[in-house]
Amino acid sequence: MSPITSNIVTILALSSTALALPRFHRHQVDGAWGGAGSWSWGGQGSDSSPSAVVTTTQAESPAAEATTTTTSVTTAAVATSAAETTTTASVTVHTSTSSTASSTASTSTASSSSSSSSSSSKLGLSYNTASLLSAFDGSDAAWAYNWAATPDGTLSSDLEFVPMLWGLKTLDVWADGVASSIASGSKHVLSFNEPDLSAQSNLEPAAAAENHIKYLNPLAGQVEIGSPAVTNGAGTSPLLGLDWLNSFFDSCDGKCQVDFVAFHWYDAATNIDGFKSHVQDVIDAAANNGVSKVWLTEFGTTSGTDDEKASFISEATDFLDSTAAVERYAYFMVGDGSGQLLSSSGTLNTLGEAYVS
Repeated sequence: MSPITSNIVTILALSSTALALPRFHRHQVDGAWGGAGSWSWGGQGSDSSPSAVVTTTQAESPAAEATTTTTSVTTAAVATSAAETTTTASVTVHTSTSSTASSTASTSTASSSSSSSSSSSKLGLSYNTASLLSAFDGSDAAWAYNWAATPDGTLSSDLEFVPMLWGLKTLDVWADGVASSIASGSKHVLSFNEPDLSAQSNLEPAAAAENHIKYLNPLAGQVEIGSPAVTNGAGTSPLLGLDWLNSFFDSCDGKCQVDFVAFHWYDAATNIDGFKSHVQDVIDAAANNGVSKVWLTEFGTTSGTDDEKASFISEATDFLDSTAAVERYAYFMVGDGSGQLLSSSGTLNTLGEAYVS
């Protein structure tokens, strides 16, 4: 994703922007977080937004992703056509191989050069600009995604491109795009991006289940299918994070094809214990819904020094690599913005080196 000029806007303005951009993603909101379950965001299906100030640093999309957000739900969002943005709120909110594995839920295009990597590495790359991925040539990176149905560029043969149906706003390019990517070697697909956030794909669990069945289920047998990727937010009014995910599976009523559960996590670099605890919570929630694998498709830090962030990345990736139920993960993101993996010259920075070491 390409960085955009940092602006301070109200979260309401951010919501409006997100709705207008087909490919919108990360945002961070600086606001007050009252603790688990007390986030004041309007949530999925709602036009209301937190009354917090949002700092927009970048845009995330199927072709452009943005910086992270710092909310007491630290969240991210991706749109499907152009830019991504990162917001930070006082809430830390929380992105297989066989083509038939499923969950209790049988829950059921641009230039592409995707390949099916045979690597057993879990490490992935989230990006907006495909050319930046060359900084990771020779690393253990095994897969990549850009919040879109097609790679929008040429990827190394070592990387499997994983298409995403970001939200209902990207349906017009989904069918042809995902077919092209599968023909080029994609073995997995990702479902809706942060449907529990109004600034992202913004879907009620029932609507997400209905559309997952309609647009993702038909791919079963060709690829493995992920669940919608929820944030690490907590709360039932509106539904956030794992509460949203459990409601989604309830709405699926065993009909959604889900081979792995996707999720996101953002918080302070010093909260490695909270990170590990949340990953285990997701693994448990997935198992309770009949799914044995999880993908952490976005994670990042909302505060901390570069040394603290690098230390977090090293410990977090060691933990993810050693946790059997975690099949894949991708740090947010390949870019030169704050907290991202590249220097302004396009080479790996301290965080990038920590990520691939």
